[in-house]
Amino acid sequence: MFKIAKYRSNYSEQLSPQLTWFSTGQLEEIHSATIDVLERVGVRVDHEESLKLLKDAGCLVHNRVARIPGWLIDEAIRIAPSKINIYDRDGKPAMNLESNHTYYGTGSDLPFHIDLESGKRRGSVKQDIVNTAKLIDHLGNYDFVMSNAIPGDEEATRGDMHQFAALVLNSSKPIVFTSFNQENLKSIFDMAAAVNGSYEKLRSHPYIILYDEPISPLIHTHEGMSKLFACIDYGIPVIYTPGVVAGGTCPVTKAGTIVQMNAESLSGLLIAQLKKKGAPVIIGGGATPMEMKTTATLYGSPDAAMNYCAMSELARFYKLPNFTEAGCSNAPVPDAQAGMEAAMGLLLNQLCGANLVHDVGYLDSGKTGSLPFLVMCEDFISAARYIGAGTKVNSTTIGTDTIVETGPGGHYLATEHTMKHFRNEIWSPTVFNRMMWETWEKLGNKDCFDLAREKAIAILDGDHARPLPDQVIEKINSYL
Repeated sequence: MFKIAKYRSNYSEQLSPQLTWFSTGQLEEIHSATIDVLERVGVRVDHEESLKLLKDAGCLVHNRVARIPGWLIDEAIRIAPSKINIYDRDGKPAMNLESNHTYYGTGSDLPFHIDLESGKRRGSVKQDIVNTAKLIDHLGNYDFVMSNAIPGDEEATRGDMHQFAALVLNSSKPIVFTSFNQENLKSIFDMAAAVNGSYEKLRSHPYIILYDEPISPLIHTHEGMSKLFACIDYGIPVIYTPGVVAGGTCPVTKAGTIVQMNAESLSGLLIAQLKKKGAPVIIGGGATPMEMKTTATLYGSPDAAMNYCAMSELARFYKLPNFTEAGCSNAPVPDAQAGMEAAMGLLLNQLCGANLVHDVGYLDSGKTGSLPFLVMCEDFISAARYIGAGTKVNSTTIGTDTIVETGPGGHYLATEHTMKHFRNEIWSPTVFNRMMWETWEKLGNKDCFDLAREKAIAILDGDHARPLPDQVIEKINSYL
């Protein structure tokens, strides 16, 4: 019987497919243009300590604008961590943020939600955050959680604290959070440490990541820098990335978008490393174009997906963790457009090896959330990961023996080979329809959205994350 040799030289049985977006020459050109922007234009810094750090390091500072020499940026890239380990609420390893490790999660701060019961769009409330946390905790293809809503029924000045409390009380997965100011951020750190048991444990096993931003074009705000420095003091990883609108707050061209975003991210990275060498910072950002007819932000467009592939490859070039978007849509409801835009972005991010992929489930240009759409997107993520793993080719999967044994005119339905491999070789969704028409009619003519809605309701009605001790819950609630 013919068999493939057990040991072969220069052979891989599984090569995962990947996208190469730029040549080495293009990456070098983008880096050179970024340095040109930082040296000739610079960045405005509305934060005294940051300005002093930049000036003392050798930057030219005038009227709060710091012009940054390229060698400083190169040094910051060299000393910044190329890998950031993130844990879950219980202290178990959850995410290794480094090249080609891809993780998915929701977005934050949506002002509207499509009500799970009525199907009507309404203002977001704190319960939407609670429901999101419970849902994501249960769905295995999501790796981290963000608020996915604004708690419109709570005091606005403490909305960020209510968001964090709702997340940490209802999910054990890593949390990416936003904060309004340094004072509220300190309270969030206190809540997080109460869950961990101590600030030392929070520092050594971080399960939270702050999402912080400069203001495009090329401004580092006082509040943004203050929050960045607070995280550095407490050892909390920070996503410091711009959110641009191409044609509005950055050049309309994709290359111009990438250069400006890169300048904003890397100058923020530099300030963080000047504050403390090795400060854990994640670069990247939200790279969406503007629809010139309506001024809408195009979350699900192919242009945005292309920008994220470019930013991911640039991060690999620097050996730095990155933050991108996918799984989102401009469609107002979870329709065919939403499915196409979400799935396309998720697959491209997977093949490009992006690290933290957020905003999964966003609808309506990043304004509206839907729990059933989050369930649908879990199938999209699962499919993207399945495709991204590639095809395994070895003496078992090649199936020569079973082909010989079955022979011409036979079938493989009951062979041992089929029984052994079909579960791994045929991807299985959870809410996609694969029934024959007659069976589908008998079971109520339910489409993918109907099945996703039923699954979301069943999850919310079922068991949830292990509750925290009563004294921890009381301490968290005391901050609110």
